[in-house]
Formats: sequence, C-alpha cells, structure tokens
Amino acid sequence: MRLWFAALIALLAFAPPTRSQVDPDATVRVRLLGGSAGSEAVLEPVGDYATVYVDGLEVVGVAPGEAVTLERAGGQVEARFVGTSAAGRTVRVEASRLRLRSGRTVREYAGAVEARVEGGRLELVNHTPIEPYVASVVQSEFGFDVIEGAKAQAVLARTYAVRRLGSGPTYDLDDDQSAQVFRGLDVATATSTRAAAETAGQILTYRGEPAEATYFSSSGGHTADNDAVWAGAPLPYLRGVPDPYDTASPDHGWRTTAPRSAVLRELSRRYGGDVRGVEVEARSRSGRVRSVRLVGADRATITGSQFRRAVDAAAGARTVRSTKFDLAVEGDRYVFRGGGYGHGVGMSQYGALGQARAGRTYRQILAHYFLGTDVTGGSTLPAMSTPVPEPLASGTPQAAVPREPSALRTRYAPPTARRWPTPRRLVRDADPEPTAATRAAPPPEPSGTAPERRRRTAW
Repeated sequence: MRLWFAALIALLAFAPPTRSQVDPDATVRVRLLGGSAGSEAVLEPVGDYATVYVDGLEVVGVAPGEAVTLERAGGQVEARFVGTSAAGRTVRVEASRLRLRSGRTVREYAGAVEARVEGGRLELVNHTPIEPYVASVVQSEFGFDVIEGAKAQAVLARTYAVRRLGSGPTYDLDDDQSAQVFRGLDVATATSTRAAAETAGQILTYRGEPAEATYFSSSGGHTADNDAVWAGAPLPYLRGVPDPYDTASPDHGWRTTAPRSAVLRELSRRYGGDVRGVEVEARSRSGRVRSVRLVGADRATITGSQFRRAVDAAAGARTVRSTKFDLAVEGDRYVFRGGGYGHGVGMSQYGALGQARAGRTYRQILAHYFLGTDVTGGSTLPAMSTPVPEPLASGTPQAAVPREPSALRTRYAPPTARRWPTPRRLVRDADPEPTAATRAAPPPEPSGTAPERRRRTAW
C-alpha cells in the first residue's frame, strides 16, 4: 500500500498542468509593431549580455550598449553586430532585457526577439514571460491607479493570452488592439506590476476551461449578450448584466451627428444599390441595435455592428460609439443618442473602475460580469463564483474576439490624435472595436432573449 501511495504521489507530481492552470514559466509570442517593422530594426541588451542565434545556431554574445542591427536582405534577415554580420531565415536575440528601436518606436522587452521576413517586411516576435506581458497589458489597456480594478484586468489579460498560446506557427498575439495592447516593459507602473504579481498564474475559467475574456471601455449601463453582438452560439457566462457602476465613463451617455448623405453613400458603396433610408429593425434585450433595414439596397438587412462601422467610416471613428443607440433625423443630418463605447460583451473597464472604488474585490468584479466563472490557479485562496447557469445552446465556442479602444486610450488621446487600427477579422460580422458607484441601478431591461421589433418610417 505504501509503495502504491508513493507511486501515485510521484505520478501526480509529474502530471502535466490542466488547462485551468498556468505554467509560471509560460512564454507568450507577441508579434510587435502590428507586424510592420519595416526593413530595419536595432536591438540593444540592457544591463546584461545578449546572445545572437542565426537559424538556431549561437553566433555571438553582445555586451550591454552594443547594437544588433537587423535588416531585410531579400527573403533573409541580415544581423550586423560588433564589426561583423551573419544572415539567415531567422535571427533571435536573447537577453534579460532588450531595447528595440524601429523607426520612431523605442521600447524595451523581456526574453527574446526573433526576426524573420514576411510579406517583404521584418516580422519581429517577442518571446516574453507571461507575467511581464500581463503587467504591460494592464497599464496599456486599463491604466487606472485602482488596484482591484487593475487585478481584474490582469486576470482577463492573462486568460486572453493563455487561450491563444500556440494558435499560430510563429506568434500567438499581436501587440495592438486586434488582440491586446502591449507596449513593452517600460510602460508598466507600480500598480500594473502589483496587479500582475498579486494575481500571478490566475485565469478566469468556466467549467474548468479558460473563458473567453472579453472586455471593452464602457457599457452605458448594461452589458450585452455575446450572441447579440457577434455570430456564434450564446455562451452562458457572457450574458448581459446591469452595470450601475459605469457612470464614471465619459461615454456613459453621448449624442453625435453625421451627414445623412455621406452615411447613405457609404451604405450604398458597401451593400450595393441606392440606399435612400434606414430603419432600426430589431434590438437585443440590453437595448442594442441588432439589425438595420436598408431602403433601396441590394442587401435588405445588416447587423447593428455593420451599420456602426459604415457610419464611423463616413463620419468619424467615434460617431457611433456602440450599438446601444437611438436614431433620428434633424434636417440633413442623422442624430445618434447612445450610451457606452465598445462591443459591450464581458467586462466594462469603467464599470470595473466604479466597482473597485466602491470597495469590491477583483474576484467580485469578475463574478459580476462573467456569470458562473471561477478565478483559478496561482493562489491557495478558494475560487469565487456565481451559480453556474445551464448551457444555452450546444456548439463550439466562437473564435477570438477582436479588441477595440481601451478605457485608457479613450480618456487620454485627443480626438485629433486618435488612431483606430483595423483589427484582424477573427469573428464573422464582429465589430472591430474598441468614481463612486451610482446611487441606484438603471431600470431593468426587458426579459427574454427574443429581440424587440419596432417598425417606423425609414429615415
């Protein structure tokens, strides 16, 4: 019996981690600069020696302050260092800390940077330990100096990365809002570093599997069901919930206008025919526009997300900030009155800020937005969850969700300086996006999942 018990203990000790556990030595492969590093980049080791590998073979050690210049040479990468050079299909520079210079960009990274040529440009991929990556993402995406909200963001950032480990042949994630914004080591603050450290190894799980860790800037008072925004089966833990803590957001309520002629012209260009008017045809239970009817188009109906993209293309990126809006006409302009900023699925970052300021913990914040989930791994503390709802429908969970502007960039980027990169299209018809608690919760939303239909004269 003792031998059997000892063998069992040994087997458990060497058992591979489950999907609800995170290897503390896990490495995330992040493609840098949106995959557009140009034709040349410079790497310098900071504080310690770096090692240069060409096609997997160690070539040279480089002292701190010495540069390794990477340049595209046809289909190969040429590396120049300490008076000599070498070329190969891949060049890898490893150090505890590396400074990258590419064009006007100067950033520092942990781990290694690997270079290859893809599409006539250098493709730079940072092989970074997961916790420094999480600390950087928390500051880049959330940015508020409130520790419990930052810890909620850290768990989501780690979960998002873990779900995508090994998803591509050369990299797992991009460093822009098509995945999660990652600006390297030097942007991390005391708060974001502490948030990563105090949640190290923790991820959000649903029934033992990493959850789809979606988040966005502002809900406008109520989050959205995933299937009301994107194609795919409804996920039990991504149900819309009241969000009374979101009022700190500058986008909690908004009013914008757009030239009617420009909007109709853009809709005609995208969907064919001669669009003469539009009508909000159906809404979700959270009040978001699910479908819009086009009068005169070759395609009669489009989703609310497609309509939002068309209007923003015609009139500016922040014209329709979410699909939670009402539409009217004043003279020759469309008038949009809406709430929130972003797709609305998962965690509202401004809502998390409000909850943290109201004294709620990161586990309580995550349990509010992700129904029936657990925070698991990395801690001896018991997981905290809400009652597990029954599955709503069978089917494979949807693919990775495109990211959109974070709360931090919404607050600090002036309108004239905002840039909204176009995310990779990962979900069919997906929308590439982006204080104290209120005294009372917003009015309850209509119950049920059937869309509310409203008929009126098209505008």
